[in-house]
Amino acid sequence: MEIGELKTIWQQYDLKLNNLEKLNKKLVLETLSRKPQSKINWMRYRSIYVLFMIPILIVVLYPYIKIEYIDWKMIIGCILSLSVVINWAYIYLENFGALKGINLAKDPIIESAQKITDYKSIFNRRQKFVWITYPVLFAGILLITWNAYTFNTKTILFMAGLFIFALLLGIKQFKEQKQRIDRLEKEILELNEYKD
Repeated sequence: MEIGELKTIWQQYDLKLNNLEKLNKKLVLETLSRKPQSKINWMRYRSIYVLFMIPILIVVLYPYIKIEYIDWKMIIGCILSLSVVINWAYIYLENFGALKGINLAKDPIIESAQKITDYKSIFNRRQKFVWITYPVLFAGILLITWNAYTFNTKTILFMAGLFIFALLLGIKQFKEQKQRIDRLEKEILELNEYKD
């Protein structure tokens, strides 16, 4: 064999090896991107799920909304509750829109990571207002259902405990969700080494 033939054979094997390496990286990337993509899909589903759960609040409060109960407390309670529900609907639609645009299989990794960062900023902005929305919603529901309660020490302590429990549960869920988003962002950035 001459040196020219050896160079040609070497180049062919080198080209095949490069193609195999690209194929291997592509397969590894597709495999590794399934888990983060399923997390994104779950977050997307959760955003829409919350929107469908909001009407349940109306169904729960329906027995307390009667013509004979309509007074200034009920009107203020409805306005407060409705303002929080509209705020939540807007934020969850914004969350869904931010997550809808993420497709790890087709988008560049950096672009996907940027979209997750945008989602994270929406999520953090929502948390800033939780100190306002929870008490406003609680006050609204309390005003709507005002006529159904006999206020005594036991009822007041129960409502205060319920409010604190709901607030602490919301804070705990926020921290867990924030950790999930941080892990997702890290997983997406780790996929960058498998991109060409």
